[in-house]
Amino acid sequence: MILGNCPYCDGIVTSKKITAQGKTVKLYSCQNAKKEYDESEQYVFTADSTCRFRVYSNAFLRWNKRSFSEYEMKNLLKDGQATIRLHGRKGTGEYFKYVITDEEYGVSVLWDEEVEKEETA
Repeated sequence: MILGNCPYCDGIVTSKKITAQGKTVKLYSCQNAKKEYDESEQYVFTADSTCRFRVYSNAFLRWNKRSFSEYEMKNLLKDGQATIRLHGRKGTGEYFKYVITDEEYGVSVLWDEEVEKEETA
């Protein structure tokens, strides 16, 4: 499924299901960010890969957010930021934060920015 344009190279960002560490997750990646296994069984970018934009749907699992949805990724690509709902350690408290694209990690949470109440979905 096509989600939008890459924020770094203007390529097309797509969504596909993959299995990583025995779990099925969605991978949102730029068409120009190609990876393959090399001779040492490492998963590396190919020689013809010109972009590195890749985000796994479980990127926010450590904050008890099970999945970064296709809808949230579309908003991120369209607006340059998205609002996500995270949960406390015990899963009881919830809070909202902005997420932006990050060249090194794919996405980053803006911890110091407060989300306006009317913007949350």
